[in-house]
Amino acid sequence: GLIMTVSKLCYFGNLLLGIVGVDVNLAYILEDVTYYQDSLGSYTFLIDNKGYTLMHPSLTRPYLLSEPPLHTDIIHYENIPKFELVRQNILSIPLGSQIITVPVNSSLSWHVNKLREVGKEAYNVSYAWKMVQDTSFILCVVVIQPEIPVKQLKNLNTVPSSKLLYHRLDLLGQPNACLHFKQLATLESPTVMLSAGSFSSPYEHLSQPETKRMVEHYTAYLSDNTRLIANPGLKFSVRNEVMATSHITDEWMIQMEMSSLNSSIVRRYIATPNGVLRIYPGSLMDKAFDPTRRQWYLHAVANPGLITFTGPYLDVGGAGYVVTISHTVHASSAHMSSGHSVAVMGIDFTLRYFYKVLMDLLPVCNQDGGNKIRCFIMEDRGYLVAHPTLIDPKGHAPVEQQHITHKEPLVANDILNHPNFVKKNLCNSFSDRTVQRFYKFNTSLVGDLTNLVHGSHCSKYRLTRIPGTNAFVGIVNETCDSLAFCACSMVDRLCLNCHRMEQNECECPCECPLEVNECTGNLTNAESRNPSCEVHQEPMTFTAIDPSLQDALPQCINTQCNQRTASGDCFGVLDCEWCMVDSDGKTHLDKSYCAPQKECFGGIVGAKSPYVDDLGAIGDEVITLNMIKSAPVGPVAGGIMGCIMVLVLAVYAYRHQIHRRSHQHMSPLAAQEMSVRMSNLENDRDERDDDSHEDRGIISNTRFIAAVIERHAHSPERRRRYWGRSGTESDHGYSTMSPQEDSENPPCNNDPLSAGVDVGNHDEDLDLDTPPQTAALLSHKFHHYRLHHPTLHHSHHLQAAVTVHTVDAEC
Repeated sequence: GLIMTVSKLCYFGNLLLGIVGVDVNLAYILEDVTYYQDSLGSYTFLIDNKGYTLMHPSLTRPYLLSEPPLHTDIIHYENIPKFELVRQNILSIPLGSQIITVPVNSSLSWHVNKLREVGKEAYNVSYAWKMVQDTSFILCVVVIQPEIPVKQLKNLNTVPSSKLLYHRLDLLGQPNACLHFKQLATLESPTVMLSAGSFSSPYEHLSQPETKRMVEHYTAYLSDNTRLIANPGLKFSVRNEVMATSHITDEWMIQMEMSSLNSSIVRRYIATPNGVLRIYPGSLMDKAFDPTRRQWYLHAVANPGLITFTGPYLDVGGAGYVVTISHTVHASSAHMSSGHSVAVMGIDFTLRYFYKVLMDLLPVCNQDGGNKIRCFIMEDRGYLVAHPTLIDPKGHAPVEQQHITHKEPLVANDILNHPNFVKKNLCNSFSDRTVQRFYKFNTSLVGDLTNLVHGSHCSKYRLTRIPGTNAFVGIVNETCDSLAFCACSMVDRLCLNCHRMEQNECECPCECPLEVNECTGNLTNAESRNPSCEVHQEPMTFTAIDPSLQDALPQCINTQCNQRTASGDCFGVLDCEWCMVDSDGKTHLDKSYCAPQKECFGGIVGAKSPYVDDLGAIGDEVITLNMIKSAPVGPVAGGIMGCIMVLVLAVYAYRHQIHRRSHQHMSPLAAQEMSVRMSNLENDRDERDDDSHEDRGIISNTRFIAAVIERHAHSPERRRRYWGRSGTESDHGYSTMSPQEDSENPPCNNDPLSAGVDVGNHDEDLDLDTPPQTAALLSHKFHHYRLHHPTLHHSHHLQAAVTVHTVDAEC
């Protein structure tokens, strides 16, 4: 991983002996800042004495970083009014504190998420800092005021009926183990997973492997009601959180037996701010997994008291595409909205379940198969939870991050004109160095939203909020073909126009490069005004199990897909797909049927699976990519380039030899007098006429003439025009000259080779030849003349015997 060098000068008296240093893992140095958890309304950051940021809540955990964090000043992270004065005090005063008042409309989004008093126009932010002893680092604790009072859990005992089972089923040798899709799991009891934030030393927990003895110690300590077993390195509040969440176990077990939704529920879970996760069916989890940094947790905290929709996204455990609904659990308070969130509960549903609910509640949505009348569910950022294209077998996967601006551009264009309903935001993401553009919809909408722009007769829609949630349900009635444009890139997330953003312009959520000065860490003036983004969702990895164990264990839940004969019984059921399209992805089956997901992913027979370990799209791409990577690209490319260079040199040598032979026919006087002029004409003819001689009907016979060289007056403008431009060299064909200056058919001259010559200055006047374009515009009709005796006229004219290549104009 990333390391930091800690060094110190060593003196003997006043004599410098040397420098001693040690390389320390960055995750170890920053672990106290990374996993700081005191209250919902507080956080910490660490900077150096120049103001550059080492760790901030909006950055990815150092344990997961593969490259050093961005060299950026703290003022770009805490981009709120009056913080510049706070920064000056932090860098100049070793120990201090300061409170500033921030208007809500100028605040950071993740500051607003920590506020619980709705309706206020401003809030206070308290900064308290101290320089770390014997270092150049400064630690700062930030508190959003008014701070929410936090109630501490009292010492609790385990529920007698519950069984504490740690998630490392592979170490415990659970006799009732099974496979929940691809995860090692058990239906006997929920399992408890302790993430790195639950430990006093998170880095130590992540860097060393868990053993069976350690797991037994965890279990004994967490289930001890006598308080006599020593703490194995957990935070003080972790045991009480494990005890409190154990009360949900009995309810989950009852729901597993009685609920009619079990066939569509992938898993249930609850997570606490300190990283305690309880999950059912009990499953083996990755050690680096942190539930507090998942989208379902962050969205629930940002929408306290609401049922929050998140997804769809590909389940890492093998269940396909899922949608999560989550809800905060509050400490007792007179007003739930102002209470402290002590936990977040969540449930994963199959993707098709919510569209099935729409079909059941609104039968009109399925009248014509979702072609003209379409129904959808959208969450508060505009991403679709349910839509006909998400379940269409002929739709192109993946179905993640599908936005209303992409799937319903007509509706999106009209929605943007409704005041106070949707706002387009942007923020700086320093983790991936991008400027993110995204939407935020008003979840306090009252009533229905309909067409605002007059004349939109082809597409009528009605949108309303689902009470108690962060989601909206909409119906679109499209009676005729109509076009609407939303700027969306079909190959990546890049915005089509990064220089402008208008509130009423329709565009998909996208990103632009964040322009950062690599030396100073400063941003451009325009981007420095953007707020910093919230912490991004961390990638979740799958914990692989022994292949022999995977083949021997049965599936925990068998939904018997092959026995489901009706579409309604198969649609939205765990591990089941209603197969409608043949393996070519186009032809509809004569008879649809229900089959396991691995046989008919997305409703297409034999469709490629999005999972890497299955025979499918990702697997084929990985194999192809590995073959490409293993190919000897370097030697092959080098050999090809070598052959090209040899060929170029051979052609050059051949043409050079032919050029030299042609000059041997000239007289010495002609060669001396016309050296510059001959090379100009010869090279110009070679460059311009070789590729187009067939079209112009050039005759390839060469003759010689005797030219009369006369002096003509040429203006400086004409000289610059002849020799200062070249349509094939300087302007690449985008010439802005007038037709008279750059015509392909210039006026004919009786003597195309007549040019001004000053006898007193040969070098200057030899450059005043006919423009190079002339040779390309005249045909090669040569004539042969010889003058044996030079005739000398007055001082301004010279008649001499010369040998030249010339042309006559075809006018």
